[in-house]
Amino acid sequence: MKREHIVCVDDEVVILQSLRRELKSDPFFRDVDMALADNGAEALDVVKEIMESGGSVSLIISDQRMPRMTGDALLAETHRLLPDSMNILLTGYSDIDAVIKLVNTGALYRYLSKPWDRHDLLLTAREALLANRQKMLIKRLNRKIENLTLAMVSALESANLYFDEETGAHIRRIAAISGYIAKKAGLDDEFVRLIELYSPLHDIGKIGIPKEILLKPAKLSCEEFEHIKEHVNIGFRILENDGIEPMAKNIVQYHHEKWEGSGYTRSLAGEDIPIEARIVSIADVFDALTHKRVYKPAYSQAEAIKYLIDGRGTNFDPRLVDIFLEGLASAEYPGTAYGGQASWTSARSALPNSQPCA
Repeated sequence: MKREHIVCVDDEVVILQSLRRELKSDPFFRDVDMALADNGAEALDVVKEIMESGGSVSLIISDQRMPRMTGDALLAETHRLLPDSMNILLTGYSDIDAVIKLVNTGALYRYLSKPWDRHDLLLTAREALLANRQKMLIKRLNRKIENLTLAMVSALESANLYFDEETGAHIRRIAAISGYIAKKAGLDDEFVRLIELYSPLHDIGKIGIPKEILLKPAKLSCEEFEHIKEHVNIGFRILENDGIEPMAKNIVQYHHEKWEGSGYTRSLAGEDIPIEARIVSIADVFDALTHKRVYKPAYSQAEAIKYLIDGRGTNFDPRLVDIFLEGLASAEYPGTAYGGQASWTSARSALPNSQPCA
C-alpha cells in the first residue's frame, strides 16, 4: 500500500509548524507523513516528488492568501493532478468567490477559517483522510471487478471462437460502436468507458445454448428460438453477483427489449429500458446486419440503415437511432476498425428473419 502524505501549505513558517504540530499530536496521524511548503509553486514540486516516489497525497491543507499563487489556484491545479486527494482551504479573509469556484469544480473538501479551532481542524482532517481511504478502496475494488469483467470477456471470446472464429471481431466492434453512440449522445466519459468495457458481455449467455442451435444454417423453429431467447436469462444468472457493475447486468438482460415493448424477456418499453441496453441493441443489430451470416449475405449499409429507420420508435430508441445515423458517415465512426466478419451466432436473434414465433 502506498505511503500516505499530508501536504501543508502556508507562506508563514510559524503557521506551517503549528499545523504540523497540531496534526502530529493526534495519534490518528502518527503513521502519515507530513510535507510542508511555503508557497504554491513549492507545494506543486512537493506533490510531484511524492507522486514520482510512489507515495500517495491523501490530503492538502492550504492557506488562501499567499504571494504568486493563491490557495484556490493551487488546489485547482493539484485537483487536476490528483483528483482523488482531499483539499482543505484555510483563510482569515472573506473569500467566498474562491470557495465557490473550488466547490463547483469538485476541488474542495472543506473550508476552515483562520485562526482555526483545534478540534475542528483535527476532526476535519481525520474525516478527509478517511474519505480518501474509502475512495481509494472503492477504486481498488472497481479495478478488481473490471479485471474480472475483462477475464469474462476473454473467456467469452474463447468460448465463442470454439463455435465461430469471427465472434471476437463482432464483440470488439460492439464495444467500439456502443462507446461511439454513448459519446455522441452526450453521456459522460465514465459512462462511455463502462459501456465499452461491458458491452462485449451482451451475449455471454450464448455459452449455455446448444451448439447445434447456434450453428444451425437454416431458419430456427419456434422451439429453437425459445432456446435462443433463454441466453438473456443465462447471461444474467452468470452476472448475478452484488460485486458486478449494474450496467453489465442491464446490457445482458435488456439488450433484446424493444422501444414499443414487444421485446424479450421483460417486455420493457421506452425509457424503462436502461439506456445502455438501448445503445447496445442498435450497435448489435447494425453490426449483425452488415456482416455475412451462414444463411444470408451481408446487408448493404443502405439496407441496414433502412432497417434501423423502419424500426425507429418501434424496435429502437428514435433519438439514439438519429444520433447513430448522423454519425455513421463520420470519419470518427469505429464500426470497421476490427475488420473481418462478425459471428452469425452472436446476434442471430436480433435479425429480421430470425424471429419465427410471436
